[in-house]
Amino acid sequence: MSQKRRLLVVDDEQVICQACRRIFTRQGFEVEESTDPRRGLTMAREGHYDIILLDIKMPVMDGIEFLEKLRETKPDLPVLIMTGYPSIPNAAAAIRLGASDYITKPFSPEEITQAVQRVLTQRGQAAAEPEVAPAEEGTLAAEPFWFYDQAWFQLEPDGSACLGVLMPGLKAENLRSVQLPKIGEVVYQGLPLAAIHTSDGPPRMVLAPLSGVVAAINENLLKDPTLVASDPCNSGWLTCLCTTRFEEELSHCRRHRVLLLNPNESVAQQQAEKLTRLGCEVRVSRCLEELSWAGERPEETIVMLDAAAFGAAGSSTVGQINLAAPQLRVVVVAPASGPWESEYRKHRIFYYAVAPFADNEIVEILDAAFRHVEPHVRPTEKFKKVPSEPLAGISITNRNGHKVYLMAAPGLLRRDEGLGGLIRQKLIDMMFPIVATPGNVPITPSNLLKAASKYDRLMVLVAKDIGRLPGSLARDTKAEISAPGEGSAKITTLEVQPDAIGGLDGLDHRVTQALAEHIVREMASY
Repeated sequence: MSQKRRLLVVDDEQVICQACRRIFTRQGFEVEESTDPRRGLTMAREGHYDIILLDIKMPVMDGIEFLEKLRETKPDLPVLIMTGYPSIPNAAAAIRLGASDYITKPFSPEEITQAVQRVLTQRGQAAAEPEVAPAEEGTLAAEPFWFYDQAWFQLEPDGSACLGVLMPGLKAENLRSVQLPKIGEVVYQGLPLAAIHTSDGPPRMVLAPLSGVVAAINENLLKDPTLVASDPCNSGWLTCLCTTRFEEELSHCRRHRVLLLNPNESVAQQQAEKLTRLGCEVRVSRCLEELSWAGERPEETIVMLDAAAFGAAGSSTVGQINLAAPQLRVVVVAPASGPWESEYRKHRIFYYAVAPFADNEIVEILDAAFRHVEPHVRPTEKFKKVPSEPLAGISITNRNGHKVYLMAAPGLLRRDEGLGGLIRQKLIDMMFPIVATPGNVPITPSNLLKAASKYDRLMVLVAKDIGRLPGSLARDTKAEISAPGEGSAKITTLEVQPDAIGGLDGLDHRVTQALAEHIVREMASY
């Protein structure tokens, strides 16, 4: 973007101002804040802002009075109302005074981002689609690529993140379509981002490497889906995302670093360029002088040795690597007629690849070398001894002293299996005392009201067709599910796209793990 968008937060709660600053600064906004509505009004009148986030209930001057005075000089400035208890009179007054939308507290980073993006889109000020072009020959990308599972992301100059996938086994002739999320949708790290449809098997799921709100999609993929195979880390990108939890989620991602050992300068340059176009950070070395660089982060680094360039000395070089840095994985790149395979296999090598750059096998090699496979967590022995039973819900008192209850629609949670077992285990690992309510209790207004009266926060888990990929999550504080009176303000609905038979048991285990992580985080952080 040519210049930063400016955002003003006016809220008497410093914690809200700080949270908005943290969220929107990462997204490329210039953020200013005020806990004094009178000072905030002066800033709004005299400054130039793209949007104002305004609390409705403040001392000295409430949000309605603020809006009335602001409209005297700034009749068209977008204002997003933030409120703990939305009321019909306040909503009507805010709309009359030109408020663009409102959001209910407490809100998640995704909800406030989604609301701001929606307002700016209506005003024609949404983030522009990124211009993602192949890296020029002989150059490295300005920002590094980070990988989560098979998905990657790269930060853009405007603070957004460009997302894509490096997936092995894709053949251009078999690709049929790429299913992308819609602009404005929320995606969560580890949950479905996109799906690649081929003619020779079921759809292949792409898990989101970061959480955030979709700001743009690659329209070119709708015309030419083969780009995800032919140019996956450049013109085959998938979406652009306004990130919402970047700092905490970056620790789950990793770089792809390659120490390329090749004394043949021209061949090494060609190999480095191909690896760079596949999202790798490449360091070229004639021998072992850069081995210390590889050893800095061995979990993110492989050594790639060109057998043709080293000749008969290559196998002994691998032996030296084994001794100096035994934790590093070594990939030997060999010519089709190389006579040294048996010598190399006397040492510890990760892979012996015959001409991988010629037939694009290098994508499969990188996937095998770098992909971190999470173990499929099974219930503990303690859980195995407890008979499996359905759960109506799980409650905790979190570290903020709030009582939080997760109420599940019948059939979605079980004590020691699937999503229910994972949620219980994660809460126990975090040392929360938990209470599991057995049975299948229907979600009715009376049951919601009863639960809302007992807890500070009520989370309602339902399986619902939201028109997205199985396992996708939609968090909603304005959903149809509600309780009478002020009880509705306590309710957050978690809508999950069900599997093919309408439940959650058939979801990919990686998605189930990520769902449990997101639910537990929300229960613990309220």
